Amino acid sequence: MAPKKPYCQIIDGVPRCPGLDPDVFRASLKFRAQKGDLVQCTYPKAGTHWVMYIIELILKEGEPVPTHVDFVRYVRFIGRMETEGWQSPLAIRLFTTHEPLTRDTMNPEAKYVYVARNPWDSCVSFYHMVTTLSMFNFRDGSFEDFFDAFMRGDFGYGDYFNHVASGYALRNEPNLLFLTYEQLKKDTRSAVVKIAYFLGDYYGRRLEEDNDLLKTVLERSTAEYMKNVLVLDVQLADPAWKTRRTETTVPSKSAYEGDHGRYCLVRSGKFGDWKSYFTPEQLRRMEAKIRDRGDDASFMDLWKDIREEALVASQG
Repeated sequence: MAPKKPYCQIIDGVPRCPGLDPDVFRASLKFRAQKGDLVQCTYPKAGTHWVMYIIELILKEGEPVPTHVDFVRYVRFIGRMETEGWQSPLAIRLFTTHEPLTRDTMNPEAKYVYVARNPWDSCVSFYHMVTTLSMFNFRDGSFEDFFDAFMRGDFGYGDYFNHVASGYALRNEPNLLFLTYEQLKKDTRSAVVKIAYFLGDYYGRRLEEDNDLLKTVLERSTAEYMKNVLVLDVQLADPAWKTRRTETTVPSKSAYEGDHGRYCLVRSGKFGDWKSYFTPEQLRRMEAKIRDRGDDASFMDLWKDIREEALVASQG
């Protein structure tokens, strides 16, 4: 009997997200950033929308981005939207992707932001998404089923460890900013200023010299604020989105204000949720996978404290 896992489509022999348009996705594999562009790269559920929202607020000097429709006016989602010839209303063209980052696809005259999140919370956050959106056909899926799929990396988004390892290997590149979700949560102020300086000295100085502006950016990038902004209309027939998700629905327990066609992209904005989901046996399996990866998982030093906590919990 085949293991139960979230539905994915096969594009050229590789499991992919069910919402992708195959032709748009194939074309996106040729994407290369141009001089002055900024590309954000994440494994899904690592804070993709949060960090991009911060970047937009910085570039707009604190002016609100009031809706998800406004949010996507300023960024192209590689693989889901056409990018050829796109002109941004902002000073910098913004792109985001879930495809792994490699040195041979990078432009030294562009900038890149890689955001990583610990595997335990990434797994739990992903579980909530695939059991909410109907396109994954996994609403009755258990966490145990999803954990197995996450560990195999065969549910449409590739292997978590390969993805983060690819970004971590590039962390010292002068045109790449490597961040972790946990850094952002623990010291959002410092992380926002770091992001601003990475965008350009002008933006960094503006935030450091104008405390009211910095305060505005911080307030507007809280989970509580973004829950009213980053609300996706999954059935919106927006020509900019070349996806197959228009028949997707959201169950009432997760629907935004009871609307089965709307889904809030911000769930809790916390870390540590894994403690409520992982069994000791699953924690032992995760630890075994980390050890089996050897040097390829050296990035796990980023979360030594969480790993130690998971090891203790794995003893049951």
